[in-house]
Amino acid sequence: MKFVARGMRRGVVATGAAAGVLAVGLTVLAAPGADAGTTSATSATSATALSRSQMLTVAEVRKADARAGWLRQVDRGILPRTYCGPASTEGKRVAARMARGFSNDMDSYGAQYVSQYANAASARAAYNSIIATLKSCTYSKPAPTHARKITENRVVKGASGDLTQVIRWYDYPKPNDPGSEAGGFPYAVTLKGRNVSVLAFSEMGPGMPAPNFDKLARQAAAKISR
Repeated sequence: MKFVARGMRRGVVATGAAAGVLAVGLTVLAAPGADAGTTSATSATSATALSRSQMLTVAEVRKADARAGWLRQVDRGILPRTYCGPASTEGKRVAARMARGFSNDMDSYGAQYVSQYANAASARAAYNSIIATLKSCTYSKPAPTHARKITENRVVKGASGDLTQVIRWYDYPKPNDPGSEAGGFPYAVTLKGRNVSVLAFSEMGPGMPAPNFDKLARQAAAKISR
C-alpha cells in the first residue's frame, strides 16, 4: 500500500487491530477519536494532580526544533495517530490522562501524552509496557517498498524523574523505490513517580535531530509532577 501526501511518497501498512488503517504518523500520531483536550480520572484526587501547565507548548517545541517550522498546538480535537499505536502512549488502568498535539501543518507532527496511575508501581508497569510496545512496534509495518529499523534506543542523561528513554524508528525506502520518502519517528518516554509522559513525533527524513529531541524530553520531564 502506498501513501501519497503533498507530493511526498512513502508507505506504512497497519496490521493486527489496525488492519486496513494507515498508521502514518506524518499525517494523522492517539487512538482514533481521542480528544486531545480530554482529562479523565477515576477519582477527583487523581484528576487534580494533572495540570495542562505541566505539558510542553508549541513555542517550546519550536524553540527546540526551529527548522521544522512548528506553528500549531492542538488542545482540542483529534490527535494524529502514533506510529506504534495507542499502547505506545499509555499502559493499563489509567487513573487520569491528558494530551496535546503539535504540527507545522505540512510534514511534521508530534504529541505529548501524560498518563497517571494509582501508585508508582502501576506507573512503572505502564512505563515498561510502553517501552516493550515501542521495541516491537507490531501496530504497523512498512509498505513493501519500505523497510524500517530502530536507530536510537537509549536513556536520556540529565532528565528529571526516575527514567527517560528515547526509542526512534526510521522508515526508509528500499532500492526498488528510490523516489519514496523516509520518515523518522522518535519517542521519549519518562517515568516520574506515578506519572508517565510520552513524546511521539513524526517527520520527513530522519526526524527531529537527537540533541533537539533530548532537549524536549528533558523539558517535558522537568514539567511533570510526581
